Amino acid sequence: MYSIPLDQITIREFEEIMNTVHLLPSQKGILHHMNSNLLKLENKGLSNLLDIQDLLKNKKNYLSVAEAYGIDQEYLIILNQMVNSYKVKTMPLTKLSIFTEGELTKLATKKIKNTKHYYEAFISEKNRVELSESIQIPFESIEYGLRIVDLLRINGVGVDYAKSLYKIGVRSVHDYNVTSSQSILVSINELNKIEGTTKATLGIDCIDYCRRFTEKLDCDIC
Repeated sequence: MYSIPLDQITIREFEEIMNTVHLLPSQKGILHHMNSNLLKLENKGLSNLLDIQDLLKNKKNYLSVAEAYGIDQEYLIILNQMVNSYKVKTMPLTKLSIFTEGELTKLATKKIKNTKHYYEAFISEKNRVELSESIQIPFESIEYGLRIVDLLRINGVGVDYAKSLYKIGVRSVHDYNVTSSQSILVSINELNKIEGTTKATLGIDCIDYCRRFTEKLDCDIC
């Protein structure tokens, strides 16, 4: 599955995650009265993140929801942001800077135009081989694209970071899970010194932030 199934993350599991992972400064508001606010949701029959997402999908209803549940509107906004952070965003393949215009056109003929399409089309090695031959794109290019797309399923990982992870040997969600944060940190910062990919220095908190998503994603690519 391309994204994290929100119905498989219970409200209490979500609370434990929020209490134990590194949060960005703009996200720390989720901790304010979190236990009591989540209990109010549970008492109304909500049990998982999909339930919360459905409740908060229409911002026009936030006032009535706040009154009905006894939860501040500002908290509902932050809660909605944190729940939606588990949803994997799709990206046009043109943004990856991996394929030529001709290759993008060939992929489009198979209705493969974004990262979700790509992941679903090529998750099977058999499909990768067959489609590579039918649309005449080198298998190595198809495979590389899949690895980058798999890494992009991790919230907090952008295209440049995904390509850097690939270069240091972290080439899938599975690889991220089995590689220590310290090892990723050292390797990425060493690579950055050589290539100058970014002026920012990656911190261990950024790597751990991403890890809370990798632990919930399917690891179909090893």
